[in-house]
Order: sequence, then structure tokens, then C-alpha cells
Amino acid sequence: MTEPHANADAASASPDRATDDAIRYRTDQVLGIVDAQEHVESAVTALQRARFLDSEVSVFCGQAAAEALDASTGRTGLAHLAIRVAERLGLSNDEMAMKERYEQALRDGRFVVAVFAPSDERTELAAQTLRVHGGHFIHHLRRFSIERIHPERA
Repeated sequence: MTEPHANADAASASPDRATDDAIRYRTDQVLGIVDAQEHVESAVTALQRARFLDSEVSVFCGQAAAEALDASTGRTGLAHLAIRVAERLGLSNDEMAMKERYEQALRDGRFVVAVFAPSDERTELAAQTLRVHGGHFIHHLRRFSIERIHPERA
């Protein structure tokens, strides 16, 4: 089973992935917040039963993961530069607000689960599995957009 990682050197489920790579905006990812470790464990087990590979599921937790997320825009090149300039000017956008929400969840001791889901069918399966196991604030990172799949609980 994929274990949640609390330190920056092991922030993804794959031990050979660098932390910077793990927090980069990746297309075809389903992200969700899970509040309790037992729910993370059951979600990962259910994802494995649904034939998601270990390399397709990452669990992030802890202050080091939050710091790594805070240190990056998740983008590269001109997009990274534009986001940093906007931040310095005090401008905000939906993508950065969403990233801050995931970062705060990590700081609060909750977990962020990322699932690689390259098709609509896999996206729905990953989102539904996370939902059933306590996941909320679920998004699908697409190439040119971010789709909110499951709203925050009231």
C-alpha cells in the first residue's frame, strides 16, 4: 500500500520521484483531500482493487509536503513567471486559491491524494472512490483547465 509521506524527500508514492516533480501541475490527475489516515488507507486499497497502479496513486501529508507545495507554483517557464508576478502584485486566481486550499489541508494534518486518471472513465472511478472513502474538495487537473468534481462539504 502507498504510505503517506511526511518529509520533503519522500513526498510522493514513488520513492524515485523528486519532490519538485511530485508537486508539479500534472495533467490527468484527480486530487482530493482526505481527513483521516484510516480513510486514506481504505481509499488506496480501493483504488488498487480498481486496478490503479501504485505508481498512479500518491499520498501527501505533513508540513514538509505543505512547504514544498508552497514553494512551487506547479508550473514551469512563462506560466511559472506570470504566476509569481501576479502573487507579488497581490493578484489571485482560482488555480492559486485551489493550491492554497490543498496546502492548508496538509498544514492541518490532513492528506492530499493524487490519482493519475488519463480517461474520463478513470477520472470518474478515481473521484468516486475518493468520495466513498471520505474524500472531498476533489478536482481533475486537465491540460488547459481544472474541473471541480466534488465540492467542499458544508
